[in-house]
Amino acid sequence: MAIQTTPAYQKIYNVIKQKIDDGLYKVGEILPSEMELEKLFTVSRTPVRQALKQLENNGIIYRVQGKGSFVSNRQPKESWTSMSGFRNHYSNEWEKISVRTIEGKVVKNPLFAKLLEVDEEENLIYLKRIRYLNNQPMFYLEHYLRPLIPLKDYMENTSFSSVQQLLKEKKNIDILEVEDEIEAVIADPYVAGALQIPDSSAVLKGTRISYDENKVPIDLNIFHINTKTWKYHSYYRY
Repeated sequence: MAIQTTPAYQKIYNVIKQKIDDGLYKVGEILPSEMELEKLFTVSRTPVRQALKQLENNGIIYRVQGKGSFVSNRQPKESWTSMSGFRNHYSNEWEKISVRTIEGKVVKNPLFAKLLEVDEEENLIYLKRIRYLNNQPMFYLEHYLRPLIPLKDYMENTSFSSVQQLLKEKKNIDILEVEDEIEAVIADPYVAGALQIPDSSAVLKGTRISYDENKVPIDLNIFHINTKTWKYHSYYRY
């Protein structure tokens, strides 16, 4: 039986939270900087930021840009659970959805490797995909993936439904948590061409990191949405 280890970010979170609970860090007191926490826990910047983000999301600390992280006097808040998304929204129209992988290769990308918590020289799987509704492009997607399954598994069927489903089938990996950042941008010529929209059209751009059950980042997905064919829908439950 495989031994499951606690992710680095969770260890950092637990230690800082315990010190706050014990009064070693008092309300309004500034926490050690990210650089100091890196040295203290002998880790990279990524798990430090993940731990601080979770502390902030739970209302335990608050962060001031350019100054640092401070102990909050608020009670921890509950996270909202998303109950909706692309798949749920189109669950009754799934036969109208299709997808195509237009490129797949092995790449090195130190920045994205760091976000995926692998060595900066590690090979990543890179995929370009387009998702369609009634043969009209809705999503242009770029995936950077940990090399958990070989590239050929992604490319043997270029119309596989989703990366999440393929990882489950090939490696029994469950994606249980995602973190999205969404912004409005002007489409560059390549994105506009992929989505079949005029150059300089406004689109939604998202960056999504998907995590497995151990909070290990598996997939970094940069996607652009043609809002003429799909609107962003969310439904949350407290």
